[in-house]
Amino acid sequence: MSPVKILIVDDEPELSRLIKQRFRKRIQAQEFDFLFALNGVEALQHLQENCQIDLVLTDINMPQMDGLTLIGRLSEIDETLKAVVISAYGDISSIRRAMNQGAFDFLTKPINFQDLEVTIQKTLDHVQQARQRQQQIQTAQDELFKIAFYDLLTGLPNRAWFIHQIAQLLEQQLEQQLEQQIQPPESTHAILFVDLDRFRRVNDSLGHATGDLLLREVAQRLTSCLREPDVVARLGGDEFAILLQNIQDESYALEMAKRVQEQLSQPFILDGIEIFLAASIGITLGIQNYQRPQDLLRDADVAMYCAKQQGKGQYEVFDPVMQIRVRESLLLENDLRWAIERNELSLHYQPIISATTGQLNSFEALIRWQHPSAGWIPPMEFIPLAEETRLMIPIGWWIFQTACRQLRLWQEQFPSHSHLKLNVNFSAVQLQQVHLVEQIQEILAITGLEAKYLKLEITESYLLKDVAVQIEALQRLRDLGMQICIDDFGTGYSSLSRLHEFPIDTLKIDRSFIQRVDPESGQNLETIRLIITLAHSLGMDVVSEGIENADQFQTLQDLGCNLIQGYLISRPLNSQAASQFLAQH
Repeated sequence: MSPVKILIVDDEPELSRLIKQRFRKRIQAQEFDFLFALNGVEALQHLQENCQIDLVLTDINMPQMDGLTLIGRLSEIDETLKAVVISAYGDISSIRRAMNQGAFDFLTKPINFQDLEVTIQKTLDHVQQARQRQQQIQTAQDELFKIAFYDLLTGLPNRAWFIHQIAQLLEQQLEQQLEQQIQPPESTHAILFVDLDRFRRVNDSLGHATGDLLLREVAQRLTSCLREPDVVARLGGDEFAILLQNIQDESYALEMAKRVQEQLSQPFILDGIEIFLAASIGITLGIQNYQRPQDLLRDADVAMYCAKQQGKGQYEVFDPVMQIRVRESLLLENDLRWAIERNELSLHYQPIISATTGQLNSFEALIRWQHPSAGWIPPMEFIPLAEETRLMIPIGWWIFQTACRQLRLWQEQFPSHSHLKLNVNFSAVQLQQVHLVEQIQEILAITGLEAKYLKLEITESYLLKDVAVQIEALQRLRDLGMQICIDDFGTGYSSLSRLHEFPIDTLKIDRSFIQRVDPESGQNLETIRLIITLAHSLGMDVVSEGIENADQFQTLQDLGCNLIQGYLISRPLNSQAASQFLAQH
């Protein structure tokens, strides 16, 4: 075990001699290793050359750079490093200035070496705990990065990572155009959207385990087709995407499509069974006319469906004529604009219960849309459209007011549930409104509901942009009396090390984490355990959503999860069914 390294910063040589004499045995035993500097400038040189220093003991008054300035610079080098001031000036003013600057402790000269030993050990214990916590956070962040940006089945990058890569290419292209005013580039990029034909038949006939093995084999074959700069990702299910970078023209993209189809047409031998596959491929060429990475992927997807319509095992290059889906989206947008006025929207309520007592804690309000001709339209189809077109602003306020009115009605109808809370989802476009707090206060006044009964659910990705602005906005909401919940936690690769900065009351673990857990083997439990532990250490409650069976419930209960939500408890209920649920509980 390497010795603890302690940096002594003092312009009096006598202190060095006394330190070496007092700690002679521990130096000889290689427990302590003391380094010495005459001022703050020398100390910073030591710290920059040797990042393994564990503790700094510093005087205040020194030439070139004093001790207080040095202390203020320590966090730039190592945020876990702590300093103890040793000074002849032990007045209250000096102590206060040192502690305000970030000193961990303050000792006066002449030194009481017994006090010094105790202080050194106390400070080292604190530093060790801080570094252990930092390592825990780093481990969790690495795991979350892997979960957020990589497909656990195949080991390939996932959709989020792939879109991020395209976004970087778009940014680079824009920078080049602004800086160089270049003509059309000499090279271009292409995206291949690969969909496995009839893959569902493999799952249905041979089982999902065999289907998973097949997807791994497909991933390996796709990877073998690529040049070094090209990348392949699994978008989900049986869909993959390939990014071809710096190609000269479309001929290489077409050759790659043929190569992929040839590779996938070779038989797969799994568990002694010969399986034949084909792939439909859609291609988008160039990125010059695009501003959003999702649009490139969307057009490749449209081209893939056109290829599939031509027969299995085909490929098609995107053409604007294929944009039928865009027209359908416009029609859906127009219908969505009328949905509130025509009373086509409604709220369903999913119960959230205590993991320890099983008692009802709250409901989450969830929007539903019954289209007059298309029937029930899934939220995943119209909510992204509402956010993109900013229709989410009027829809969001309708949701909020309707939910508040319903909760107030329940409070009057069911006095035994007077402490019932309601979780309401807020989108990023709502939270960015200038008069957000004033509108919330107005609705609360109209409905007669107190803010303390509401919990606003926001997505994790909202926290990753303009951090200072988001903290201020969330604090204003919290000051009203409402609680704040991070929804789908873990999917946005949040910075756990900064989580304590946000005024958050609850973390809701994304259902994808729960689905990966094997209750019998305990596989994939560590990330959930770490999230729950960290959340509790920050004074936050934890909700697990997507609980569908008793084994999952028991597992989350054993891990100390506070609240449970999912089909095991109840599906989302319309207001009448939710009222019956309240009456029965």
